[in-house]
Amino acid sequence: MSRPRLGVSLCLSLFLLMSASVGWATTLNVSCAAKEGLHSIGAALRVLQNGEGHSPSTINVSGACRENVVIQSIDRLTLNAVNGASVSDASGGTLDVISIQDSRDVAINGFTINAGAGDSINGITCGDFSICRLSHNVIQGATGGGGFTLFGQAQATLDGDVLQNNGQGLLMRSGTKVRGGPFTSRNNGQGINIGRQAFAFILAVVQNNSDAGVVVQWQSTLELTSGTISGNGSVGALVRQSSFARFSDSTITGNAGGGVILQDLSMGNFIATSVTGNGGVTDIVCSPQYSATRGVADTGGTTNCVEP
Repeated sequence: MSRPRLGVSLCLSLFLLMSASVGWATTLNVSCAAKEGLHSIGAALRVLQNGEGHSPSTINVSGACRENVVIQSIDRLTLNAVNGASVSDASGGTLDVISIQDSRDVAINGFTINAGAGDSINGITCGDFSICRLSHNVIQGATGGGGFTLFGQAQATLDGDVLQNNGQGLLMRSGTKVRGGPFTSRNNGQGINIGRQAFAFILAVVQNNSDAGVVVQWQSTLELTSGTISGNGSVGALVRQSSFARFSDSTITGNAGGGVILQDLSMGNFIATSVTGNGGVTDIVCSPQYSATRGVADTGGTTNCVEP
């Protein structure tokens, strides 16, 4: 009988070693009301960080957790709320409730997030090139910051989430991208604030915010499809500083400061969208500094915009 060649044996050994290092999917259960076992999300994250392998991980959370969670350099992680679990600020308004950094494919599902009221403090932050997927969460209480904040070219999806009672419901900066919906941003200072080359392609209800419904600024882009901007205390949508907003199959109505205002080299595009019944003299306003529009004549609203 011939002996196995050395090269074949070496390849087989390497294959077996690599196979042993591949971990199975991990599921951990956290009960924030327990005194033993895993009773915080932070403790469960330490278990994952100290483990071997890079398998998908799920943390199922029950109870009312009081902690500030940092998800740093962890990929393919899912946090599930069980029976209405919540996570509340424990820092006295000095830290975000959940901070996601340098992590790919992190999903947060079904939580109530109670943020602190400190300046620039957020409910959930997605930053440093992370990819975050939110579904059916309620994020509230970040009166000095954003309910959901993105920066550092992070990307995110929203699905059935409610952002309420924050300084800004959704706050986007620095090349970030958000898509998806429907989601609701209500009873905040501003509903949505998009800036510094950020991009949002969304289906959203933006209503009853005390200031502007939507602000798009600093070379940013908004595409709102089948959405509603209504009942806000200032303008429905303010588009300025070389930005672009496209409204499709949407309704913009009942905003105290007007429907849409375009300023400073910005453009609005209206497709099958109604912009009527807003405060002020004009529903769609083209301010000086070379703003532009397309499709205004079909909105039904009053305007001073002139199209070719």
